[in-house]
Amino acid sequence: MIPALVGLVLAAPLPSPVFVKTRDSDEWVRRSFRVQDRYPRVLLVDTSPSPSRTLRVAPIDLNARDGAPAGPARTYGVDRVLATLQEAADAARGGDLVAVAPGAYAGFVLDDKPDAGDLRYVHFKALGVPGAVTIDRAGPDPEWMVLFRSAHHAILEGFEIAGSNSPDRPAQGPRAGVMMDGDFGRSSRLSHHIALVRNFSHHHRKWGFHSTDTHTVLIEDSLFAFSKDEHSGYASDGSDDYVIRRNVFFGSRSGGLQCNIDPVSSFREVLKHPALRGFPKEEPTRAWALALLKRATELFGENNFPDGKGINFIIEDNVVNENGQGGGGSLNLAALQESLVQNNLIYGNFNHGIAQWDDANPYDAAYAVPGPSAPDAVKGPDDLPLWGCHSNVVRNNTVLMANPGRGALHVRNGSWGMRARNNVVINDAGPSIEVFNTSVYRLDSGFNVAGRVAYVAGGETGRVPMAESLKVLAVSLDDDGRSHSVVGLTRAQLASEFVRYGEQPWVVVEGHWWRLNPDRPDFRPRPGSRLLGDRGDPTETPPRDLAGRRRTRADIGALASADERGNEPSRHKGE
Repeated sequence: MIPALVGLVLAAPLPSPVFVKTRDSDEWVRRSFRVQDRYPRVLLVDTSPSPSRTLRVAPIDLNARDGAPAGPARTYGVDRVLATLQEAADAARGGDLVAVAPGAYAGFVLDDKPDAGDLRYVHFKALGVPGAVTIDRAGPDPEWMVLFRSAHHAILEGFEIAGSNSPDRPAQGPRAGVMMDGDFGRSSRLSHHIALVRNFSHHHRKWGFHSTDTHTVLIEDSLFAFSKDEHSGYASDGSDDYVIRRNVFFGSRSGGLQCNIDPVSSFREVLKHPALRGFPKEEPTRAWALALLKRATELFGENNFPDGKGINFIIEDNVVNENGQGGGGSLNLAALQESLVQNNLIYGNFNHGIAQWDDANPYDAAYAVPGPSAPDAVKGPDDLPLWGCHSNVVRNNTVLMANPGRGALHVRNGSWGMRARNNVVINDAGPSIEVFNTSVYRLDSGFNVAGRVAYVAGGETGRVPMAESLKVLAVSLDDDGRSHSVVGLTRAQLASEFVRYGEQPWVVVEGHWWRLNPDRPDFRPRPGSRLLGDRGDPTETPPRDLAGRRRTRADIGALASADERGNEPSRHKGE
């Protein structure tokens, strides 16, 4: 069996995925997710004595901010009634609707469905009011409530996925609410085209969601909260091509949203594959890592295996609040490259704000510490860490904090080529913008409102300044007098520039669901704000703000000014 698999891989690798390259997440969804507008079969999960024989269901619109359907509802006959989600997952075929009646259920594992594809998604949909359908225990795999195992073209919509952890007792239960795992070393594939839509995943042992060996994933309009040990959400090893938007990441011990693509774990997964059985044993060197990537690309095709970097992410319109008592970053990004981070509101956390780095991987170590001390040591990217966060655009985010030893915008370990525009990044107890010597290359940062800016030598945490001469490697720096940034501010000095500054939590959890906190702060620039109103770079201003309102001026921060005209109403959570 194994020799046949190896021969198949060598002779006919799967086609490499084609990612939609755009800054418009709606366009990315339209072109990446071709979802059917009607269902050939309807499976109903219902344990009641008299389950319905017909259902009226509208097609899903993945771009609707308020959950509006893509078209009018249709009446379907129920083809099968099943008692468990796992029975439905086993019976489902590509194109099916799995409708779940109100109640509490064990979770499920969805494996590869060969007949699933474009216009043939397997759609798991919770019926009833939000919170009416709860997954409160694991399915066949005790580590996960919901496991997409080498699965593709699947949607999970409207579920409460409830863990059982609390602050006053040891961690217990499944590791995550949702796990997406291509299991590449066994399957030769990546999981892909999975959408998590309007779910509430909370109180799990480690993560609200987790993913490895994946590409083309949509995560939107959900709350991930109260993870006992780690992060609210975690996109991990071997992941590319995500849109993560309009979510709230709340109240977890470590990161809010962690996107750590982790070359070490990625390469170890690749080495499990039979076709690489004879590859040389792992060495902590760049030469070994590049040789592995070259061989794996020959075998499997570009972006078709866990390659240790995550490209083409759009992370936008999220609120990250009250995470980080155990450390990490509110948005903790490692090896994320060629991606867009915009319109995120980050406040009331206890860790880094937006952190970019290389996860201190061993293949970069010789290039990251101590890093360059003079500009002639950097001829180009080959002289710097390769698995940092390269070539990202970070714009119109609002980050407010007071955390010692942390950074509001932390640019470390070869995270070079960042273009930062129109951000509010203030840390009252440490650096607001912290740039390492391995990250100043091609840095283009301006039109920001910030506190203190620090430049740090590699391997240090603020004690040793970066060599001043290295600044010539940057395109623009916030404190160079030419960047149009305002630096040296505190939260107190900026508070009056917002409609209503505050630290109150963004959401309130009630029963099996959540709602916006009516007392949450309002971080829109106040009418007439001189620091935030129409002071940004108009060439890098997103067309809409965190709340989905159309921007008509180049305001700074995640939300457009309160005095803008022509902004249509929005029911998005950020309003």
